[in-house]
Amino acid sequence: MYISQCLIVKNEEENIEHCLGHLKSVVNEQIVVDTGSTDRTVEIAEKMGAKVFHFNWVDDFSAARNYAIGKAKGDWIIFLDCDEYFSEDSVLRLKRYMKIWVKDKNVDGIMCQMFNIDKNNNPIGIVNNISPRIFKNKKYLRYKNRIHEALNNLCRSKGKLTIGDAGNDIVIYHTGYDKGVVEEKSKIERNIHMIKSSIDESPGDSKMYYYLSNEYFRLGKHEDAIKSAYEALVYKKKDDIESHYPLIYRNILRSMHSMSAPASDVKKEFSKAITEYPEYPDYYYIMGLALLRENEADEAIVCLEKCIKLCESYKMIIESNAVANIEDVYTALIQAYILADNKLRVVELCAVVLKVDKYNYQILRVLINTFLSGEKEESIFEFFKKIYSYDIFKDKLYLLKASEQNNSKKLTDLYMNLLTREELKAIEK
Repeated sequence: MYISQCLIVKNEEENIEHCLGHLKSVVNEQIVVDTGSTDRTVEIAEKMGAKVFHFNWVDDFSAARNYAIGKAKGDWIIFLDCDEYFSEDSVLRLKRYMKIWVKDKNVDGIMCQMFNIDKNNNPIGIVNNISPRIFKNKKYLRYKNRIHEALNNLCRSKGKLTIGDAGNDIVIYHTGYDKGVVEEKSKIERNIHMIKSSIDESPGDSKMYYYLSNEYFRLGKHEDAIKSAYEALVYKKKDDIESHYPLIYRNILRSMHSMSAPASDVKKEFSKAITEYPEYPDYYYIMGLALLRENEADEAIVCLEKCIKLCESYKMIIESNAVANIEDVYTALIQAYILADNKLRVVELCAVVLKVDKYNYQILRVLINTFLSGEKEESIFEFFKKIYSYDIFKDKLYLLKASEQNNSKKLTDLYMNLLTREELKAIEK
């Protein structure tokens, strides 16, 4: 079984070495198609043994990708962007899944789970990739669309693919939605130009209007984002189930929230959204935030509790920011319960978050502050033994600092007394 890795690149000297290097043990050849780099991208690729080809950029990502496929000799192709890479465990599983489906003529590719992360490895969103990054090298499998290109089976109606599902066994990390990257104005404006060209060529394409809405949102042009999202809804086909449809409403809701639109206005769009896609958690998260902003605690609680419940059982293939950032949802819910003066629920939720991430300093401070309104310091000290280790310096330091910032001298002294001489010296420095 011969495996090819393909990349199309331009000025990717920061990412290309890792993207190529992490698959060296799996692939038999690496195809790099450069579209006009002016940095060390080509030099690095050549030093790593990749076959480098040059492609004159024609404002068409599909054309470049299809050119790369044409150079590949493998039975399977792994086609990543330079800002994408497999988890270490996933790399070890790739060949196993290829062997499972290599002889099944009906299977075109393998579905992976993708985590959109920032450069600090914080999750932004989770999605199952609709356009597979792993697929068979067949002449009838080619990309379409100038931008947001998608793999199509040219032998089937609407280009429909048959995908083998690897579940959670193969995970790809994508850093391209890092704010520091996405907010490069020139890149966004390039995307907008290409999307508008695609719309001119194929008027009435709901997906392209959705993509346009996305780019406007990233640019901070929220009114334009809403307008484009409404256009996407106009061309939404009633009988089709497209992966981007629920995200159209998400763009409307999050744009309205970013503009601080009245919760009553957000609620009108929210009602439309949940009528069509009642199981999509992001709607309830955004609605909850809008209500929380206006101190509507009870309604916010209903929405945010619903969001968490949906996140816990989420199985849709649609990207969900709420699922990826569930701690943020809990934080918003805690704020709502603080507003509602429900201390018991605040304690319960803070404990849930800290048992998953005990170094969530914001939540730790909230919990200590809540405890101090009705509990003795000795009881608080005993409670935290269930979550933190009093033998670990970092744990003691977190509790000490949080107690200090909550202005509790007695609790601060209790944690200060746990520190060794060496630890005290470290704090003084």
